[in-house]
Amino acid sequence: TDGQKSRGDIHILLIGDPGVAKSVTLNFMANISPKGRYVVGKSASGAGLTATVVRDEYLRGWSLEAGAMVLSNKGLVCIDELEKMDPSDRSAMHEAMEQQTVTISKANVQATLRAETSVLAAANPKFGRFDPYQSIAQQIDIPPTLINRFDVIFTLRDIPDRENDQKIATHVLTEHQKEGEAMLIPRELFRKYVAYSKQRIKPKLSDEAVEEIKKFYVDLRNRPIASESALRPIPISARQLQALIRMAEASAKLKLKKQVTVNDSRIAIELMKYYLMQVGYDYESKTFDIDKITLGRTASQRNKVFTVRETINELEGKVGELIPVEEIENELEDKLTKNEIEDALVELEKHSIIFKPRKGYVQRM
Repeated sequence: TDGQKSRGDIHILLIGDPGVAKSVTLNFMANISPKGRYVVGKSASGAGLTATVVRDEYLRGWSLEAGAMVLSNKGLVCIDELEKMDPSDRSAMHEAMEQQTVTISKANVQATLRAETSVLAAANPKFGRFDPYQSIAQQIDIPPTLINRFDVIFTLRDIPDRENDQKIATHVLTEHQKEGEAMLIPRELFRKYVAYSKQRIKPKLSDEAVEEIKKFYVDLRNRPIASESALRPIPISARQLQALIRMAEASAKLKLKKQVTVNDSRIAIELMKYYLMQVGYDYESKTFDIDKITLGRTASQRNKVFTVRETINELEGKVGELIPVEEIENELEDKLTKNEIEDALVELEKHSIIFKPRKGYVQRM
């Protein structure tokens, strides 16, 4: 190896409808985890999450002040309402989440702090409820670069279900009756168990486990697709492969095992399949498409944009610089619907490839 260290902590994002106990889950996890911290996106700044340099009047110089992600090194940081954070503050998390360090270069202070922290974040969809047919990037105000750093994304949907509703109602009412009795496993014992498994258990991947993960990764990336588009959707990337390894190791740690077995690999694979089915399935090409999660646009959608762009280039030679939208629609009559053409034109205009000099006409930049 080249001496590179890969991240060992798992980052999880919860996206869900209002009132599905996201904040309660985050609060509980912050309390139960050794070195756990709970922060709310609206009141958290980049400096408060990572680190900052402040003027020390007493020492007459500059001093470093650590933020939540540095203070919870080797622990967990829970960030509620992630989408309400200021974009400039959110960008400070990128390095801490991937490289697990925080680099400060301010005033005369040059420092690199360790931030080996797991991140558990929660976010609400823009329009109140989660829509499985739309990409995550379209539904929450979080840039794709940050979404891409989460190993797994779980959607918590509030769907009426008699059996589930009865369980929830019973639990909430019983809690009120008993005024919040103790947990099934004592809190302190649970904290010790989590701390012990994190610190002492370092499981190694067995050959069988490696083979199982490799087979899933290679088969999924190369499976035949129903779509006839020139651009093949990429179902899973190397980032998800690393996430699979981390989840398989976590499963072994949970059981205090020294070796990651095939069973642990299968648990990780099932989790990955469930998460991809929830947020990364493209109904058009009938396959998983990682771009739906990371870029907010599937390969089939990108292909339509390219088709419209090529048609505009061809029509420019026939009708001149000013191209009527009607001409584009006639040209692509059998391939795309009017709505799909309109969406593609909006996308091309957004990226400054075309502009609309007057209503009903487009022109290349």
